[in-house]
Amino acid sequence: MRQKRAKAYKRLLHQYVMHYGFREPWQVLIDNTFADSLVRYKVEDPMKQVGTVLDAKVKPMITQCCMEALYAAERSSNDDDRAHARKVIALAKGWERRMCNHKQALEPGVCLESVIGATNKHRYVLAADDVKVRRARRAAVPGLPILHYSSSVLVLEPMSTLTEDDIQQRRNGASAVSAVEKAILKKEQPKQAPEPPSIRPKRKRAKGPNPLSCA
Repeated sequence: MRQKRAKAYKRLLHQYVMHYGFREPWQVLIDNTFADSLVRYKVEDPMKQVGTVLDAKVKPMITQCCMEALYAAERSSNDDDRAHARKVIALAKGWERRMCNHKQALEPGVCLESVIGATNKHRYVLAADDVKVRRARRAAVPGLPILHYSSSVLVLEPMSTLTEDDIQQRRNGASAVSAVEKAILKKEQPKQAPEPPSIRPKRKRAKGPNPLSCA
């Protein structure tokens, strides 16, 4: 990865850490299309490459619905493609299974929408090569880093407008709270009682001789 791109990614990832609380290991939620790309592009150590882009330790995860999509692809493939499909399945089996609790397999995009939710409270990184899935999550969920392959190059997508707006609102909210806190503190500060006026002691004047005592 080029140095210029690495620096840009580092600045971008810092925003997710600072505003959304991302921490290691980063949970990378992988869909069936991304898994397929890893085998198609013959990536030798997929999670090492993902970790390099994210500059962190990673935990790869895949939902049961996405696994079912891989099994379906194997069943529908011809003899030439079946070997490729089996390699993808073998790779995906090595990742943690993210339980989606869908009794019947859903379309991967629908499943991922359910797992990620509206706020990405579990702090997933979405790894998907399905353009529709990426576009839908990007437009709906703030604070969601997204990875995909462009040809054979792994790319971290720029921050979405939704995320930028959300971060700005968070900053404005923090500034407003700070201003309110300052006002409250100012009201709560006890007023200092005015100092009493200083009383100057009277100077004793020297008394003259008592006229009655004079003979």
